This record gives sequence, C-alpha cells and structure tokens, in this order.
Amino acid sequence: MADDPRQIWELVVDGHAHLVEVHGSVNRRIEWYVDGELVGTQKSTEDKIRVKADDEERTDLGSIGVWFSGMGKPRRATYFDPGQDGDLKSLAGVGGVDLVPEPGSPAAAYEDRVRAHPTRYALIATVGGVAKVVLPILLAVLAARVAVSIPWPDWNLPSVPTPDLPSIPTPDLPSIPWPDLPDVSVPGWVEWLLDKVKYVWPIVLAVVIARGEIRRRRKQDELREQRRGEASGRASDSTDSTEEQP
Repeated sequence: MADDPRQIWELVVDGHAHLVEVHGSVNRRIEWYVDGELVGTQKSTEDKIRVKADDEERTDLGSIGVWFSGMGKPRRATYFDPGQDGDLKSLAGVGGVDLVPEPGSPAAAYEDRVRAHPTRYALIATVGGVAKVVLPILLAVLAARVAVSIPWPDWNLPSVPTPDLPSIPTPDLPSIPWPDLPDVSVPGWVEWLLDKVKYVWPIVLAVVIARGEIRRRRKQDELREQRRGEASGRASDSTDSTEEQP
C-alpha cells in the first residue's frame, strides 16, 4: 500500500493540471502528475530538488522545482515552462509559477505566515543569521573551557631515537636580483572592516533573502490569480461551445 503524501501542491497551467506530491521526510520521493498521469519522479535528501519528466522526449512538459527548509519542512513547488527550464534564473529558484499548496498543509501555513506577518518573517530570518554567527563562537568558548577544566593525565612517553640521516649537498644557485617593491600598508579601518565582515555577512544575507522571499511571494500570488483567471476563461468558453451545439 502506498504511503500517504506528506505535502501536495496543485495548479492548472496552460490548460494542464499539475500536481506534486512529497513522500517521506528525510529521503524524500517527489512525484509529478500532469492531467492525472505520473510523468516524473525524483528521490533525494537535498533541500532543493528538480524534477523532470522520466521520458526524456517529453521536453514540452518543462520541470518542477521543490524547496524545503533547513529543517526539512516543505516550502514550495514551482513550475518552470520549457522556455525557462535550465536557464540561470530557474536554477537559482527565480521565476516560474508556484503551485498552490493543499489547505492546512505545512507549506500553506508557511505561505500564510509570510503574507500576514512579513516584518516578523524578516525578523525571524535575521535572528537565524545572528545565530549562525553567535552559536559557533559560544560553542568554541564552551569547548575551550571544558578542555581546560578536564584533568588530563600526564603521560610519560618514552622518547623514540631517530637515526642520523646524511646531509644532502645542494648546489649553489645564483641569486636573482628581485626588484624592491614598495611597502603598501592597508588603512586601519579597512583591516577592521575585513575582520568584521565574516561576522556581518550572514546577517546581511539573511535579511536580503527574507526581503526577496516576501517580494517573490506577492508576485507569485498575482501569477496564481492570473492562472486561475485563464483556467476559468477556458472553462467558460468550453461550456459556451457545448451549449451552442445543436
């Protein structure tokens, strides 16, 4: 018996119903359906998974990108059409259109949090960036204190005699008259800045990523509404054509 999917996304794109299922929590299996037909599967433990059609000749289907958080929680599934598949933007997770997560699912709850509290979302991401800087420092200090407090035994190891190796004569090489280069001194404020950058950049990066995700979420909501409108228009046209037939 097949296991129940952990997360489901759905969306109608260009008249085709796309459905993505995630099975498993660590070694995840991604299944991609188009109009009810299983077209692609992928197994991976990575946080970013790309799913393509199992049939290599079905290049007209495009591809699906599935993202998870660092803790393994499903975040989003994005459809990339054949024109976007493989370009730099799609590889970076930019572009495409996000499928709609199943109501009440972890991915739906994540989207709701980003929409309802964008400032809090950015703040949490910033705190995460600070933790990446502070936590390793605290662990290093703790490890040093523990190492000092442990009464290590005084091992009296015997000395191992090493044999006397003969010296190898080296030829006298001519000295090369290298030019005297001027001493270049870096200003103190530059040295201070370079020393602090390694602590600052994770925080700045977290803020930039968080703000970018908020903007991306708003744009994706607009794209979804556009796709829903197109699907409703096709359904209405199909109904009208059926009614006009004698």
